[in-house]
Amino acid sequence: MTEDILSNFELRCGCALPEGYRAFLKEIGDGAFGPPSYGLLRFAEPPPDMSQEEARPWADSRRLCLPFPFTRHWVWEEADDSDEGAQEQVADGTLHLGTNGCAQYSLLVVTGPERGNVWMLADVGITPTVPKRDFLQWFEDWLDGTRNWWS
Repeated sequence: MTEDILSNFELRCGCALPEGYRAFLKEIGDGAFGPPSYGLLRFAEPPPDMSQEEARPWADSRRLCLPFPFTRHWVWEEADDSDEGAQEQVADGTLHLGTNGCAQYSLLVVTGPERGNVWMLADVGITPTVPKRDFLQWFEDWLDGTRNWWS
C-alpha cells in the first residue's frame, strides 16, 4: 500500500496504525495467506462470514480512534461483567485481521493500552494471544508454525 493511502486513512480516522502493521501493509502486502485460519483480510475489510449487523460497529471509522478499554480476557457468556468496559466497546480501537471460522475473529488493537496487540473475538468473549503478541510477532510466529494463540 502507498503512504498516501495509509496517511489518508489515519487522518480520516484520527489515529495512527500500529507501526508493525503499517510496515507490513507498505512493505509486504494487503491481505495474505496466513493467520488467522482463513488468511489475513485486506486492509480495513470486514470478515466475509460476518453479517452486516455484526460488522456494523467496525464500519464506523470514527470508532477506531476510541480507546480499546480491555487489558485481560473477558467471557461475557458466563454473565460476568467486566470492570474494564462493556461488550459494545469491543469494536472500539480495533481492526479485523481475519477469521478462524466458527465466529472467531482476530482483531488488531489500534488504540488504548493494548495498542498493537492481537486479540480474538468470539460470540462468548474476547482474549489476547497467550503470550501477548503484537502484529509482527503474531505473523512471524505463524511463519514458524504456531497455530494455538489462545492457551
